[in-house]
Amino acid sequence: MASQKRVLVVEDNKQLAKSICGHLSGEGYDVSETHDGEGAVALLKENEFAVVILDLKLPTLSGFEVLTFSKKNFPKMKVVVLTAYADLANVTMCRKLGADEVIAKPYDLEDLFGTIESLLKI
Repeated sequence: MASQKRVLVVEDNKQLAKSICGHLSGEGYDVSETHDGEGAVALLKENEFAVVILDLKLPTLSGFEVLTFSKKNFPKMKVVVLTAYADLANVTMCRKLGADEVIAKPYDLEDLFGTIESLLKI
């Protein structure tokens, strides 16, 4: 079982990834980050995570592909999609592929933390 506080941030915007990771670390989370889909799959194969925060638009593999891999191989792991492309079609597809939550960018940091906390209690 993954540590309750282990989080993977998959975000191609390195500045945003660093910001999210910094805030999560400050809240006591053990955080890893990567900036593309292939890096995400590699980290998922090597480590156990309680939560993945996943962007949809990524180099090498899309967020949809990472989400599919994640839910197929780690069905109990929670996935929060954090995207600027939260239109109805994308949100529907994320839900169909097993995303636990979809949050639109720009996002509120308190909402993100609240979502993570509530998912970890399930």
